[in-house]
Amino acid sequence: MSYLVIARKWRPQRFEDIVGQEHITTVLENAIKLDRISHAYLFTGPRGVGKTTTARVFSKALNCIQGPTPIPCLECNNCVEIAKGSSLDVLEIDGASNRGIEQVRDLRENAKLKPVNSRFKIYIIDEVHMLTEPAFNALLKTLEEPPEHVKFIFATTQPNKIPLTILSRCQRFDFRPLSIKLIKQKLIQILEEEGITYEEDAITKIALAADGSLRDAESILDQVICLARDGRIDSKIVEGLLRSIEKEVIRELTQALINGDERESLKILDRLISEGKDIIQIAEAIILYFRHLLLVKILHKEELKNILPVAEIEILEHQAKQISKEEILFIMEIIMEVISRLRYSFFPRVLLEVGFIKICNRARYQLITHVEENCAEKRTKYTPDNKDDIDGEKHNRENPDIREERTPFRKDNLSLEEVRKVWPEIIEILKEKKMSLASCLMNSEVDKLENNLLTVRINSQSSFPTEFLKERENKMLVEELLNQKLNVRLAVTCIKGNNDRGEMSKKREIFKNPKLKKISTILNAKILKVVEEDESRDSGQTDRKVQ
Repeated sequence: MSYLVIARKWRPQRFEDIVGQEHITTVLENAIKLDRISHAYLFTGPRGVGKTTTARVFSKALNCIQGPTPIPCLECNNCVEIAKGSSLDVLEIDGASNRGIEQVRDLRENAKLKPVNSRFKIYIIDEVHMLTEPAFNALLKTLEEPPEHVKFIFATTQPNKIPLTILSRCQRFDFRPLSIKLIKQKLIQILEEEGITYEEDAITKIALAADGSLRDAESILDQVICLARDGRIDSKIVEGLLRSIEKEVIRELTQALINGDERESLKILDRLISEGKDIIQIAEAIILYFRHLLLVKILHKEELKNILPVAEIEILEHQAKQISKEEILFIMEIIMEVISRLRYSFFPRVLLEVGFIKICNRARYQLITHVEENCAEKRTKYTPDNKDDIDGEKHNRENPDIREERTPFRKDNLSLEEVRKVWPEIIEILKEKKMSLASCLMNSEVDKLENNLLTVRINSQSSFPTEFLKERENKMLVEELLNQKLNVRLAVTCIKGNNDRGEMSKKREIFKNPKLKKISTILNAKILKVVEEDESRDSGQTDRKVQ
């Protein structure tokens, strides 16, 4: 007997063998049991998920000598002929090559004839959306009132192209893409039955590449088996067959993008291009990697094991700690925009390089504009009187729940000057841990320290840095670094200042004057503004006027 490819050899023969479509097979089985079989069915869904296979199994169930039965015997002449595709009463028609009105007229004439050996004459029309409009119109009457012995099963990947008049005459079943877990289970079952050893990570990569299509996964597996040395399938063979970019290189590239390292990211891109990698292939590999990072931040570890190779999960978890979900989403938006424009660009490499530079400068570039728009929408919800309270201390005092949440675990005799001394060090550490946060704190200064609640003033015309620091993940990172440096548990809050970086330093310098400090204490006064005045022209000295 000639060799059969895996997809044909392991094609399901009963409803119970069909993978991942239980919502459909259950309905069809019950329809047979209750004798409620329709005259026309429409199977829709992506390629390789079991539409035609289900149509064949359903045909066996209807025409089996022991049937109609949900469990065909697979041994009678009818079952065997249907499995071989040689049955005279189950006709599989390719809609792409038999799409004209003449073919449909022939079908109508043949449908009037009784079946030769079976209970029903069944027409399985694959890719039915390829029929012409006149062909569909010619089919309408027969489809609405077919002879009792005729059943139609249509299969298509594009149901939107089928006229509504046809859709309304059929029972529609939507087939789902298969999950990675189900594809892995099926492939492992095949390999164990065939007696072939394998690496689980290699099977995961095949399942990922199949994109929900079991037939595609089986076709890839067929090729991989031919390449396997000593009958063992490993990850390198799969990567070589799929011509995928090495994970290590993509990991280096994404790490450079996370770190905001323009030079390194462009060097790696140049290396990949010189190795003959396609620009679109590189962009798609990057977006897939960032998708995995996003999944790591959202899903539990047990759920990830069904999606990603176990060896990669720990590496992804380490990288995911260095970047927020918002940043990942922003990066994915940039890469998707690049991919959509690459196909029409005369300079695809330049387009991807510009995307990399935007990503590396995300804290100061498009992300700022994007968040400012969101902040502007939020500010419209508040009155002018409340707007300043949202960013300031008054909001915290009037909301005890918030103040309660920020209360530190313990108190210590810590001075404001001590915190100010270590603040530049904190920013330097953040440059290594999270560059985007460090960029937002470049123009910041420690404003006050009360009951271990540290207030940081960020001097910027934009509200983005303040909003960014208020995010729970960023706030906790700063608090942890302060705890490590000062050995004191501080809670951090921030307020938006103006863009004059020297204003606060001038106020602090004035308070060094013991007389002014004593006056401010007695009168409970504070400095509103420091004005430079040139009162001594002869001496050329400049005095400060305090308001």
